Amino acid sequence: MSKLKKFGIFCVGIIGLMILIYSIEDLRGKAAWKNFKKEWEAKGEVFDYKQIVPKEIPSEKNFAHTALLKPLHQYKWSEDLSEATPIDQKSFDQAQSLLKLDSNEDTKLGGWMLGQSVDLKPWQKMFRDQEGWPHPEEAGEPAADILMALGKHESTMAELTQAAKDRPLCRFDIKYEAHVGAPLPHLGPLRNIVKNYTLRSLAHLANNDPEAALADVRMGLFLAESMREEPLLISQLVRIACLNIALQPVWEGLKEKKWDTEQLVDLEKQLAVIELLKGYQISILGERELANLAIDQMAISPKVFNKMVEEADKIGLAPEGWLRHNQKQLNEMHLKFSQRIVDPKARRIHPDIAVAFIKELDARSKRKLPIYDMFSMLLLPAIDKVAIKIGAAQSAVDHARIGCLLELHKIEHKQYPAKLADLKKPLPLDPYNGKPYIYKVDQEGRYQLYGIGWNQKDDGGGIVKKGDRTDLEKGDLVWSYSTQDSKGK
Repeated sequence: MSKLKKFGIFCVGIIGLMILIYSIEDLRGKAAWKNFKKEWEAKGEVFDYKQIVPKEIPSEKNFAHTALLKPLHQYKWSEDLSEATPIDQKSFDQAQSLLKLDSNEDTKLGGWMLGQSVDLKPWQKMFRDQEGWPHPEEAGEPAADILMALGKHESTMAELTQAAKDRPLCRFDIKYEAHVGAPLPHLGPLRNIVKNYTLRSLAHLANNDPEAALADVRMGLFLAESMREEPLLISQLVRIACLNIALQPVWEGLKEKKWDTEQLVDLEKQLAVIELLKGYQISILGERELANLAIDQMAISPKVFNKMVEEADKIGLAPEGWLRHNQKQLNEMHLKFSQRIVDPKARRIHPDIAVAFIKELDARSKRKLPIYDMFSMLLLPAIDKVAIKIGAAQSAVDHARIGCLLELHKIEHKQYPAKLADLKKPLPLDPYNGKPYIYKVDQEGRYQLYGIGWNQKDDGGGIVKKGDRTDLEKGDLVWSYSTQDSKGK
């Protein structure tokens, strides 16, 4: 037998062996995912992205369909949903830049976390320095000048405010079937719009017009909560960012005692319905099921993953079973860990599960052949960070709500209560331990309110700074009307 013939037989053998291995891996992976899915379905779990997509609402009641915002989700899609092009590019661009504020390092909102009021002078200067903003010849009171500048957007803001009254529900037309390729162009504009309403609210407060300020706070909270049903982590993170901005005038109004009894009742009622832990849960389910949809489609055509995975075509050469093994591992991580970090029914957050989650991810990343964990590595690392932000934001909303009740008590009884139980109202509990928030009346006649935070210990109301922000992983989560120094360890 010639050497060439022997080599040919050898090659045929190698190819046959590879085909056998390929086939075995294919069958093993498919069976593993099938059995895993069957097991969890028997426990009541549903694997269907359609179950987590927000229900359709009538267009006439849908705030997202108001004329100023509707172009954001008017796309022409390719047949395979891999490409989306705005139907009207001009209208789309206008909606994208709606009420855009080109702020800078000196013009930040959200300083309440550190016990800081917003200095309106840098905003006044910004409007005077930038072209296109109306302002008096000579700089006057910052609040008055800011209100004049924002008068440029008065008609747009009036239209949005009226739309919120006429269309009290909201569902942006996200193409969930496109999973990783679905555009989310509404998130940036919503944050910009909240900034405008918040800044105007602060100017109204400084101008001693709390009723006008309250109207803008209502709008800021409405806009933030317009994303509450979106089953996407990025949507929930933008929701949190918007809420943190919108809380600034709430905090300043409480600090300066600008809100009267009726306004405090109004604010407390609005804050009481904000549940961020539920937002975490629906977004985790959404991320899980949209990943499942993407993997299902990738098994048919690897091109659908091009935007998420580099060299997806090469991955597509692997046995489908490898995809299914990855699918099983990804869902396992969600079901055993990420879905359990936050329990909205019990209204609890469990950092210990997040720690176990990170340890498991780290262990999987160190495997010699982590081919079954690629999707877990790609899609899961930031889950714990989201939970940290969710917990901090929920605590802040709770604190603002309790703050309104404390001021109502002060107005009626001429002093703050000795303890929270004296409010004689059902109060939210600290989601980190299920106990009442810690409340202390200080020597200056005000109070400090705080929760134990992510580190699960009472740091005496101390915070830890991280640059010009609060380190949410360390120290307590504090609501205070005095400037907060870094105290926690």
